[in-house]
Amino acid sequence: MIVPQPCARCGGEIPPERLEAIPETRVCVACSKEMGGEFTVVATPERISKEGSLKKNYGGYSTQKIRRPIKPKSSE
Repeated sequence: MIVPQPCARCGGEIPPERLEAIPETRVCVACSKEMGGEFTVVATPERISKEGSLKKNYGGYSTQKIRRPIKPKSSE
C-alpha cells in the first residue's frame, strides 16, 4: 500500500496512482503541468568504437533525469 504524500509546491495530496507510477515524484499532477514537468530528461549517445577511431559507432543511449527546482506556489 502506498502512503499519500503532500505536494512540495501546493501542499495538496499526491494521488497514490501517481506515486505508484513515479515513486520519486514530489509534486501533484496539476503542479507538474503548471511547471512544465518535474524532470528534464537528457539522452546521451554511448560510443562503442575503439578509442582514437574515426568511426562513430554508437551502441545506444543513456538517459538521465534532472529534477527541476520546485518553488512553493505562494511565492510565484
